[in-house]
Amino acid sequence: MSLLSADFVQWLDAHANELDQSNQYADELFSRVAQQGIFKIGVPEEFGGVGGTVQQAVESIQEIANHSLTAAFITWGHRTLIQNLITSQNSIPRETYLADLLAGKLSGGTGLSNAVKFLTGIEELQVKIVEKDGKCYLQGRLPWVTNLSQKGFVTIFAAEYADGSNPPVVLALPYNAEGVTRTAELQLVALQGSNTVGVVLDNVPLNPDWILDYNASQYLAQIRPAFLGLQCGMAFGLAEKALAEVEKSLSGNRSVLEPEWQAQRDQLTALQTQLAEGLNQAHYFIENPKALFQIRIDIVDVVAQSLLLELQASGGRGYLRNGGSDFIRRWREGAFLPVVTPSALQLKTILQAVS
Repeated sequence: MSLLSADFVQWLDAHANELDQSNQYADELFSRVAQQGIFKIGVPEEFGGVGGTVQQAVESIQEIANHSLTAAFITWGHRTLIQNLITSQNSIPRETYLADLLAGKLSGGTGLSNAVKFLTGIEELQVKIVEKDGKCYLQGRLPWVTNLSQKGFVTIFAAEYADGSNPPVVLALPYNAEGVTRTAELQLVALQGSNTVGVVLDNVPLNPDWILDYNASQYLAQIRPAFLGLQCGMAFGLAEKALAEVEKSLSGNRSVLEPEWQAQRDQLTALQTQLAEGLNQAHYFIENPKALFQIRIDIVDVVAQSLLLELQASGGRGYLRNGGSDFIRRWREGAFLPVVTPSALQLKTILQAVS
């Protein structure tokens, strides 16, 4: 049974190309996703959600990605931020922002890409906590955060003390804090309608109430399964759609593609099963992060092979601008998945280092 209303699916399909190439409908897209109740899936009822599991939230993102990766991308960022708030031992950000986040009155962006790379030793944190006259301030830049509306947002990221006096922290920052500047939208090849921007932090007075955890490394290891698991939902949906398009063409001289189509279909199903089984065991991916990394790497390859099959199945029609196919948009969308943080290359580097 579909989680999405027929009206929403119709709107998504009608606007998918515009969402991919323009930020014109970004705020409307976010509001429409919220109206579907998607952000409440997997959120405990005591926090205003509808209950369920993170795996069910993955499935909702997968279904959206069948129609628009832009829509799935903003859903991933928003839902991941929500997951961080409900995971934190600090209830203040949850009590302050969660109701508006669930209702779509406030947009949420996950600025943890830099932190995930920091956790695996790839990169230093880009936000510092500096002390001046006995007070702490945030200084730095988040170069790439998705789903940050001009109307108001909360973003989550990690920051380290410039003097190394304490471990790095994870915090949730409101848009209207002193010294916070949202940049213009980044010019992306695809997924342009995602309110993806940079955030500049210029001597932002640090409010202790914002801090979700005082030990970023431990905290990030705990939330990484949801971060990457929800991210996989985007790839699952895109691969599923491409393979569905191939299946329509498995007749006549294109029947030669059927063995390859079946191989990718089987691999997609296997990865979906592996992720679901891991997420449904409370600590499995915390204790076995390499298994999660491998799923994330492998699904990128499945998407690439599925899109190549779709091109072969559609032939020249798929390459025509007005050929009646959305293949070119999916091709652009698919190009994003290897580079979204943590990128496939970064994960391969990590696995090679620990093997």
